[in-house]
Amino acid sequence: MLRRVWVAVSLTALALPGVAMAATSSAEVVPGIRYTREDRWTSAGPVVIHVLTGPRPGGLYDVKPILANNGVSSRETVSGMQRRLSGRATVAGVNGDFFGSLTLAPSGMFMRRGVLATTPQGARSSLGISGTGDLHVRRIAHSSVWTVPGHSTHHITHVNKRLLGRGFALFTPAWASRTPAVETAFDVVLAKVPGTLPNQDLIGTAVRVRRGGGTAIPPRGAVLQARGETRIKYLKREARPGRTVVLRIDLAKWWPDVAAALGGGPLLVRNGVPVSSTREQFTSYQLELRHPRTAVGQLADGRIILVAVDGRSWASIGMRMWELAAEMARLGAVRAMALDGGGSTTMAFDGRVLNRPSDGSERPVADALMFMYYGIHAPKPRYAKFSPNADGVADVQSLSAKIVRPSTVDLVLVQPDGAVAWRYAGPLQPSTVRKNLTSPLLPEGKWRWIAYALDDRGRESLMEHSFRLNNTLGFLRVSKTRMAVAPRTGGRVMTSVQLANDAELSFSVRDRYRGIVRQLFSGTLVPGTYGVFWNGKNDAGRVVAPGTYTIRADAVNELGRATLRRSLLVLKDS
Repeated sequence: MLRRVWVAVSLTALALPGVAMAATSSAEVVPGIRYTREDRWTSAGPVVIHVLTGPRPGGLYDVKPILANNGVSSRETVSGMQRRLSGRATVAGVNGDFFGSLTLAPSGMFMRRGVLATTPQGARSSLGISGTGDLHVRRIAHSSVWTVPGHSTHHITHVNKRLLGRGFALFTPAWASRTPAVETAFDVVLAKVPGTLPNQDLIGTAVRVRRGGGTAIPPRGAVLQARGETRIKYLKREARPGRTVVLRIDLAKWWPDVAAALGGGPLLVRNGVPVSSTREQFTSYQLELRHPRTAVGQLADGRIILVAVDGRSWASIGMRMWELAAEMARLGAVRAMALDGGGSTTMAFDGRVLNRPSDGSERPVADALMFMYYGIHAPKPRYAKFSPNADGVADVQSLSAKIVRPSTVDLVLVQPDGAVAWRYAGPLQPSTVRKNLTSPLLPEGKWRWIAYALDDRGRESLMEHSFRLNNTLGFLRVSKTRMAVAPRTGGRVMTSVQLANDAELSFSVRDRYRGIVRQLFSGTLVPGTYGVFWNGKNDAGRVVAPGTYTIRADAVNELGRATLRRSLLVLKDS
């Protein structure tokens, strides 16, 4: 069960000017990965900060850049990426690099498994993830060329980015199935081109040509596209079918142990100190105004944090870039980099959005940065309090456990007296096991759902949740959904419930802010059916104003508190 913890934070602890107080809630979403939300009130306005903290990559955990729909030219929501990947891992993460509406590609670099899908933007920072789980942040310049032996070397303007003018572009299967269709373009198809590994010669063979773009990209090949009369002339004359073409993508100051990388920027924290200005290629609009923000950082102990700051709303005003840098340092990052912000800022877990995107809904983005958890995942039970009494409220408890690798599992449902109510133990292929509870004869009290797995790599994982079965309160009935009240006499509505156990029962009427308008009854009762009337007046005897109210019944006993609610629309009697 996820726990909420609320704390007050002092002005001196917050590192940002004008901070009055903050409230924080925190929950472990899977073992080792924690989601924290902080609602902060500042002199400039409210700010909401979302943080995912996970282990250094290794074992059951990884941190990976994810490409939208596995294609550079595609767009996909962060939650959509997670649902697509759910059979491979349980995923939590944020949006990634900036992306262009004209080039149809991430603005900076994208690399996975050592293969470069797009080249870095030298005037902005890039993030590299080493094989040992260290994060590196640096500006990476690139020089990409093609040549036919015996001829001149030619500069490649873009790798997997649409040409906006004259130049050469290299398109690989990471782009899409076909090159951009451009009437003035000329394409040469290259066969047997290896993966685009940086800083080494990549040798292919020209096999055919095509005018106007829209050329199919071979699965183990690439396509060189030229625009501009001079570039087309060179490509036609030199890269004729049958000739060898040598490609090379050089990355300056590259990290030799990095096989995954993502563009973004600017640099936010270096050696634990916030960086106020890095002279990176961003506009004052991007840096100096308050916007939603996304960032990634690494703590001194190797753990990684992903951060999303809501903005452009009454609930959260966002941050300036220097404030984001100060925030990352306050969170303990020894190095950190910003990612795309604004309407792109999204944080999600297991296909569910955690923050409030400023567009009002998720924006499809070019790529993302994700925590990948490969252990068993048992989501929270459907209900923290469950009452299978057939009254239509919380009658069916849903439990599940997902494994993503062949594993030996032990799934146990333990009832309140410690007896095992249900168990599955044995080998399973990747799948999700589901268990529903519906019987009204199940014993009341605290139940436990325990999920253990030992996968085919010898890695153990364990998750446990608890929930309460409490049939004490049920069958809340309200005689009407709309009640007209007269200025002097008010109105009349009846509400009733059934008690299955001895309990302290109370009826109340509450406003939209959950404040008590009228306490209708409170007392200790034995099992039975009980009802009360409300005359539309508050505790002071005045007729309430028109609006939506909640009639609430609470029952408290040794099993805990059970609550049922019904809405009632109060109208003025004309």
